Amino acid sequence: MEKRKHLYSFIMEYDGGTYITQVYATNEHEAMRVWLNTLDVKPIDSFTEKDKKRLIMEDFVDENPILISGCKNIWNIGLRIRKNKMLAMINIVKTIE
Repeated sequence: MEKRKHLYSFIMEYDGGTYITQVYATNEHEAMRVWLNTLDVKPIDSFTEKDKKRLIMEDFVDENPILISGCKNIWNIGLRIRKNKMLAMINIVKTIE
């Protein structure tokens, strides 16, 4: 039996901009992978396809989403777009449909 997919919203603050996208996934970890694999980097300043490919290869090894205290279904994750440089702060919100 296939697990039910939920809608996850990704709100990314990066290099002075805010970027919002949504994906369907069964849990927040799968949602992070789906989000990154489908992310269109063209409209995001200082974020290249090369950066995206490296992050996909790293597969969030050093990053785990942290449930925001006092909230339900909202996580935060910091993601280094480039080694020792550009940090993206990402909020992940699971939407109950």
